[in-house]
Amino acid sequence: MKQNVKPHFITSDWHLFHDNILKFCDRPFKDMEHMVRVFINNYNATVPEDGVCYFVGDHGRGFDQIKEVMDQLNGTKVLVLGNHDVNMNAAYRMGFDVVVNGLILWLANRQVTVTHCPLKDTYREDTSKMSKQYPNWFGEDRKKFQKYIIPNWGQAHLHGHIHSPNKGQSVPELGNQKDIGVDCNNYFPVSFKKLESWVAKLPKGDENE
Repeated sequence: MKQNVKPHFITSDWHLFHDNILKFCDRPFKDMEHMVRVFINNYNATVPEDGVCYFVGDHGRGFDQIKEVMDQLNGTKVLVLGNHDVNMNAAYRMGFDVVVNGLILWLANRQVTVTHCPLKDTYREDTSKMSKQYPNWFGEDRKKFQKYIIPNWGQAHLHGHIHSPNKGQSVPELGNQKDIGVDCNNYFPVSFKKLESWVAKLPKGDENE
């Protein structure tokens, strides 16, 4: 008997109730209330009630405000912690069903890792105009970011954090890495089905040897 497979989706960097995000990322919303309403509508139009969605960090701030939003979202909600997120216990109380530091998935018969930040030692974002002290994409040598970074061993990798295109300073895809944040995905979650097509076209990495 064929089993029903739950549809899976992924998203990142909502930054709910971070008022400065509207300006920093040139988001086309008149205010935070407008942005939150669009995000909820886009999410529920994409993720069904029996779906699963992975939020890859930087979800938002304000316990009561976040919980109110989470209560309106369909499906099972998994949080991969990012540098702007609260601790695991608080995230569970906000309404996430599962909270983790990172993931390993299999898509298109290939190993795919998921963390909030891009892979270590790969140039993903020009921050030279933002910080002379950390000229690489976010300063991966900074101690507070270490928990969100993993090595590059040739695997396909899904991440957020860089808000591509970030006013031309970053790109959504580079080699084996893909930004699945809302800013480069028209403010919608991305389906695993779409990601499988991307993974299938990548050169084979060392992880399958």
